[in-house]
Amino acid sequence: MALSEDRIARYSRQLLVPGFDEGAQERLLGARVRVVGADAVAAPALVALVQAGVGRIWIDDPEDVSPADLAGWLYPPAAVATPRTRAAAAALAPLSSYVLVDAYPTGGVPSAALVAAPSIAQALAAAEEARRAGIPHVVIEPDGEGGAVITVPPGAPCYSCGRSTGGAGRPPTPGIAALASLAAQELIQLVAFPGGAGRRVDLVRGVATVRPTVRLAGCACSPSSVPAEG
Repeated sequence: MALSEDRIARYSRQLLVPGFDEGAQERLLGARVRVVGADAVAAPALVALVQAGVGRIWIDDPEDVSPADLAGWLYPPAAVATPRTRAAAAALAPLSSYVLVDAYPTGGVPSAALVAAPSIAQALAAAEEARRAGIPHVVIEPDGEGGAVITVPPGAPCYSCGRSTGGAGRPPTPGIAALASLAAQELIQLVAFPGGAGRRVDLVRGVATVRPTVRLAGCACSPSSVPAEG
């Protein structure tokens, strides 16, 4: 279905980007993106996804807004102690009338995922769930003043293959804003232009380096690890 005139007007700036056409925007508007985590780390990514025109965003975060979350781009002081899902939806709603933001529903079937989980264990679990569902996903991995973004198209080496094995933890706001925005752009690319190879983008002191991810021997994401049917 062709974009309506009002949507063409709303997304006219990105439609001017070479290679980004109405078909790419339609894929964004038709997407259902599960965002795992909605603290200050995820806030810039949520803003970017809404402004880009992702049609439906499901926020998966059981926690309340904390004072530390106010350092992000999303929550006002009055949101402290209210559920993050509700507060994020309220803060994002004015940014676009074409995007629906609500809590991740039980049994929801996302078409892509962005993982900004507060722990490695939660990130691994969410990324593995996305891999098993066969949907593209991006994982934000904060570390000190920067961190990494791991992009996983269907069939690519998984997050377990591309993740760091150590780190300094979640960085202060100046570092995470760039990292989260980069993660959102990676996910937008995956949704708008399906396919491609998995990669890891490391952001250190504002400098990004990119390398392809490599499948680890014996990883569950390897086709050879799947038992043959008898």
